[in-house]
Amino acid sequence: MKNKRNYYRILHVQPDAPPAVIRASYQALMLKLKQHPDLGGEHWNACIINEAHSVLMDADRRRAYDRVLFGREDHTALAKQHPRQRKDSTIADHADDGWRPFKPKVV
Repeated sequence: MKNKRNYYRILHVQPDAPPAVIRASYQALMLKLKQHPDLGGEHWNACIINEAHSVLMDADRRRAYDRVLFGREDHTALAKQHPRQRKDSTIADHADDGWRPFKPKVV
């Protein structure tokens, strides 16, 4: 992968975020958090934020970026929990693979 930046992290949005959320996050970063150079922000930061916004707002470029970043276009699998994280899972279910839940010491 040529560019290893994660545009979703730059804009503080989830990978399945709709364009309205991406636009709102972009505006909040540029105006409210004053990342725009005219408002006292760094030019470099503004360039990165603009690049992330332009890629994620264009459907074709976003699909290609997601394919490179995640290896797939469907992000519904990212939101699903791993079977070990479910509440109905027990220690006996995972005894063979060495998985144990974290139990802090009680003093």
